[in-house]
Amino acid sequence: MSTLFLISAATAIAQPEVDCSVYSSQEHSRYVLPYKQGSEHEVVVSTGHYRESNQGVGLYALDFIMPIGTPIVAARTGHVVALREQFYDGNGKDLHENFVFIQHDDGSIARYIHLTHDGVLVEIGEHVNAGQLIAKSGDTGQTGGHHLHFDVQQCGPNLPPQYNQLPCGQTVPITFSNTQPHQCGLEEGKSYRAL
Repeated sequence: MSTLFLISAATAIAQPEVDCSVYSSQEHSRYVLPYKQGSEHEVVVSTGHYRESNQGVGLYALDFIMPIGTPIVAARTGHVVALREQFYDGNGKDLHENFVFIQHDDGSIARYIHLTHDGVLVEIGEHVNAGQLIAKSGDTGQTGGHHLHFDVQQCGPNLPPQYNQLPCGQTVPITFSNTQPHQCGLEEGKSYRAL
């Protein structure tokens, strides 16, 4: 495990048992990993955002370690519904993170959070295809270290400070079509290459 997240991992609440049957098969997945083909990144949090007190919001959120400035791609085709890029890396402030939110044809929202200052490469309303470059990773907001926070919420967009307001804040399980087999979601502590 990366040293960047040792503190948060040490204080994390025990992870819930996840029902693997909720994940779609890779061959039917409409999602690709949110980084460029050929690159590989470690998952440092998978189901670790879960808290019983928040009714499971964040259960299927993922954190990928990546250097500031790493190219981020759209994980699924959709259109840009929200973005922010004015905050600087290393600010350490809650709700001071840069992001891109992309809505899919089923109403779900993919969220790409902690992007670098001026690192958003798309505009509100822009149509994007899966695999298209949309942003650069960063270290904005309350992070514990540079990484990309990625999740898909049922609906939205939920904008700060109501990031996780229910019912839209409930995250959904994601399977990625362009990496090694992962029948029960990506595993914490493992690296995944975008094929």
